[in-house]
Amino acid sequence: MIIDEVHIPKIPANVAPYVKALGADEAMRLFLSIGGSCIYLPATSTERSVAARTIGEHNVECLAREIGPGYIKIPLARKWVAATMKAKGASHNEIARTLRADVATVRRWFNDENQMSLFRD
Repeated sequence: MIIDEVHIPKIPANVAPYVKALGADEAMRLFLSIGGSCIYLPATSTERSVAARTIGEHNVECLAREIGPGYIKIPLARKWVAATMKAKGASHNEIARTLRADVATVRRWFNDENQMSLFRD
């Protein structure tokens, strides 16, 4: 299921270039597959790279144009991924399993978010 760009939760600054270059679904796939690790982002991709096997050669090149080629550390983006999954209708348990997080942690992320909205109004 592709998420409607209008319903994407607020995108953190460190995640924004990835979402801009790849779209929300491909960025999530990258974060879930190789987030937290360093990769080399070539200007011209080949199918041999980990990133190309994960998101495709064309998407690697789009990301390199957005961020710049070189070594980069892929963010985990766990809270953003969790919020995006929730916007798609995923349960707390499903989010916890996907992110390999405790379900209590996932609940706390959303409870903290709800509590903060009380102070914004």
